[in-house]
Amino acid sequence: MAKIEDLIAQIPNERLRNAIGAEVKALKKTKKFGLVFEEHLPEMVRLPHSPIREGEVVALKNEMGNRLWRVKRVQRSEATCELVIEDSPTPDETTKTFSITELVAVRNFGDPIYPALVPIDRVKRGGSDRPWHVLINADNFHALQLLLYCYEEMVDVIYIDPPYNSGARDWKYNNDYIDKTDSFRHSKWLSMMKKRLTLAKRLLKSDGVLIVTVDENEIYHLGMLLEQTFDNYLRHSVTIIINPKGTGKINFARTEEYALFCVPNTGAPIINGNYLADLATVMEADEEEEEEEEELPAEGEDEVIDEIDMEAWDRPFPPEEADQWELRHARRRGNESSYRHQRWNQFYPIYIDTDAKKVVEIGDSIPLPEKPNLRSKRNLTPVWPIDKDGNERCWRFVATSMRKRLEEKRLVLGRQDPKTKTWTLNVWYPKNKNKQVKTVWWNSRHDAGTHGTTLLHHLLGRRNAFPFPKALYAVRDALLAVVAQRPNALVLDFFAGSGTTFHALALINAQLGGSRRSILVSNNEPGEKAAKAFALKGYFPGDEAYEADGICQSVTWPRCKHAINGKRDDGAVLAGSYLGFNGERSRIRLAEGFRENLEYFWLDFLDPAQVARGDAFQGILPILWMMAGCEGEREDSKGSGAWFIPKQSPYAVLLKEKDFRSFREKVAARKDIKLIFLVTDSEENFATMRHTLGRNYKCVQLYKSYLENFRLNTPELLA
Repeated sequence: MAKIEDLIAQIPNERLRNAIGAEVKALKKTKKFGLVFEEHLPEMVRLPHSPIREGEVVALKNEMGNRLWRVKRVQRSEATCELVIEDSPTPDETTKTFSITELVAVRNFGDPIYPALVPIDRVKRGGSDRPWHVLINADNFHALQLLLYCYEEMVDVIYIDPPYNSGARDWKYNNDYIDKTDSFRHSKWLSMMKKRLTLAKRLLKSDGVLIVTVDENEIYHLGMLLEQTFDNYLRHSVTIIINPKGTGKINFARTEEYALFCVPNTGAPIINGNYLADLATVMEADEEEEEEEEELPAEGEDEVIDEIDMEAWDRPFPPEEADQWELRHARRRGNESSYRHQRWNQFYPIYIDTDAKKVVEIGDSIPLPEKPNLRSKRNLTPVWPIDKDGNERCWRFVATSMRKRLEEKRLVLGRQDPKTKTWTLNVWYPKNKNKQVKTVWWNSRHDAGTHGTTLLHHLLGRRNAFPFPKALYAVRDALLAVVAQRPNALVLDFFAGSGTTFHALALINAQLGGSRRSILVSNNEPGEKAAKAFALKGYFPGDEAYEADGICQSVTWPRCKHAINGKRDDGAVLAGSYLGFNGERSRIRLAEGFRENLEYFWLDFLDPAQVARGDAFQGILPILWMMAGCEGEREDSKGSGAWFIPKQSPYAVLLKEKDFRSFREKVAARKDIKLIFLVTDSEENFATMRHTLGRNYKCVQLYKSYLENFRLNTPELLA
């Protein structure tokens, strides 16, 4: 650009120079530095349950890709169509007549959609006092639009495991599987992800966290996309060893994948490692030294913290707080910044009374190269920070800070090494409320084979149900870093796959208590080989046989159901126990299941005219239940009465304005209601009714808010 501007400056004609300069200035505003890809690639979804009407855009069920037609007229069982998009290598006539059974309705992403939720199944073991988890069988983009209506800025964690785009034809773009020969493979993946991440960001709370797992195929592209989309967030990469043996690759055997954390930059810690002791580190800042992470012990160092006689020792805390404190070595034991020449002012003697077994006095630091004085002082033995190999190390703190800890009775004498005759000193630390999680996780519980594939096989009773499921404990540990101290957290996974996110969250509830709940979204693709086999038999999306073999119906739902029940549908009881937070066996057995409730829906689409007339109340009602927090068992209604007030859920719907007074009395009798939907076309009437009800309720105008949200919100979503 600088060279172009220099050349423009040399143009003698002022008018031409200014005109070209203005165009270049405008071009500079759109020029991107960083990640560049085809962002506006069209994306479409097929709607097998939508009727074929005049004006609809359709495709042939048995064709891959995007050869699209517009229905010009429908006569009996046939539709005359005009070609809209030619995505075929061979030209065809522009107008053809098809049997309606050959066609499927298609929607462009960006077209207004009016979603409904159709109940499929449910499992209830949590009782009426626990909220419900939700599984939605849907394309996740449209599900995200629905969730924005329900939960904008209300989600604590979004955990997703999107397709890795390895070129192995494991995901679809516009009804076609993507492989390595597709020159737009990376652009299609990034375009797909950007659309969804843009919506996802709006769902997160101010302290909500996004977690995305990825491998080497897209990690660098995804990192830049997250930098653009979550530009005001802190971004961290965690390496997780999922296959210690490694997978067969050219040159290297890959053992890891990555979890990218996007964390709001609030100025306060959000990630918490309190329940991840073997994946976290504790830090304490000192008044006179810069806060930094604890180093790993040098090779050969003793990592054992000495046991203290708690009965004989005067503790710095009352007995009831004993579990809130821990001992750490007083001498720095890392490989870096732990030697005298690096921190000379932290090299000084600490005098102990070996008979009384206590610390008495803190000496002063000595400058280099002065030798340490090893002689006793007033029958007190000096202890210098010298390791068993004779290396001059340093204490954790400067002398003044160590004296403060001695006054606080936090500095205590440990045991004597029988060989070297040296003593160990320890410092009592309050357990940090926000332990920092390490960025490399190498633990057997994260093995995707044992705790992913094998576990899923055990849960479903069949092999090869789902390729590469996540290790249950890798997902649990990632979620724990955010929701351990959020007992009512809302977690969303819109690439739900085999349902590991729900399973992990239910396990966290069982281990920590709480009522954390999840919303899962999964498509119902059966995989390329199965889809081809079904096509040969004349089965396509929407057909019962095809849908029964899809991921959501055959994997996600049964896995979640079996985990809750502790047994499979065939009656086989699940064997084994879950692992604790640090990999030890816990008392929670798989056969016990979980005290959780889960409802399963598929996403349908409504005619907006039907909604406006009030004829779609039954389809919208589950959405209202979700907006009320999925509390209480969901109740059904066709909306034929003056109002609908479910017995167990904390919301109410006024269907007929003329009955507002009676409705208000009914609502007042229910102390649990907090959300009210008022069906009215009049803004004035809505405002009056809302004012009359008072500030104790959140009021929503139906069906106006629903129709406007999905009609007007869409272009903005894709901007």
